[in-house]
Amino acid sequence: MTIKEITDKILSFTDDVVLSYSSEEIFINPWNESKFELGYKDLCKTYTSIEQLLNDKIFEGKSLTDIAPYVS
Repeated sequence: MTIKEITDKILSFTDDVVLSYSSEEIFINPWNESKFELGYKDLCKTYTSIEQLLNDKIFEGKSLTDIAPYVS
């Protein structure tokens, strides 16, 4: 996927977003423009902006922006 496709999916605010990366699932709950929850492995984090969510390096030192081409 492209980062634009992922971002558009998240910002549609219609459903929770489930992505797959390296045989693991990423769960994103987009509550509103200032609250996004992400679950990955044993990690659960809350972000106050889409930029924080996309740029946090929680995937083995990489961000969602970095791994976007490897996400399905």
